[in-house]
Amino acid sequence: MVLAPISFNGGRDTAIFFTFGAIVAGGLRLALGAIAIVLVKNTTWVRRAIGAAIFVLGCLTLLLLSPIMSIVVGVSGIGSADSVVPETVIQSVVSALYLSAVFCGWNIARNRRRWILATAVAIAVVLYSGKAIFDLMLAEQLTGGAMVTVIVQAVWLVVVFGVLGLCHLLGRMRGGTVPLPSRPAPIPHPDYASQSNPQTAHLSQSYPNQWPPGSGQQSHPHH
Repeated sequence: MVLAPISFNGGRDTAIFFTFGAIVAGGLRLALGAIAIVLVKNTTWVRRAIGAAIFVLGCLTLLLLSPIMSIVVGVSGIGSADSVVPETVIQSVVSALYLSAVFCGWNIARNRRRWILATAVAIAVVLYSGKAIFDLMLAEQLTGGAMVTVIVQAVWLVVVFGVLGLCHLLGRMRGGTVPLPSRPAPIPHPDYASQSNPQTAHLSQSYPNQWPPGSGQQSHPHH
């Protein structure tokens, strides 16, 4: 949302600044997202590690594969007028992979069932398919600009958090969350004092409210 208006100014310095800002933003997204998944409570470290790894792979895909594919499209000889459609499709596919990784990584860390993961991936594909069609419509009508881009990014942010909220509601349904493994019952400690002196143990069971005679308390017979 901050970098979008800068990209419409044009110029070599603007492109360099925009690229540098996008790299910094991607690095912050990767680090903060992975930390957020690791800090999830009421889960296992295995699920945290798997979720964080999937999220990091998705961020790296968006951060590295997206500019590489743009360079490939530019070097392939496709004209600038005809490169809008393939570049939009490529960016949508890469972004859908990233958003699927975000949803899957978070839901895995939150102990969600597989059907919730499949639902989240399907929603990510549908969202970026619709966004690709919307971007192509804007390109054909030659409309848009900095303000439109900022509004689209703001709406997109709300939609992403809405999907995460939907996954949370699905996880609260019956069968939506994987139960945590039960902790083993504590092992009872044997009474070594009773085992070392069987006669004392027998007296303790016969007279539970009385102290049996021991080393510090001797019984004195009456004469």
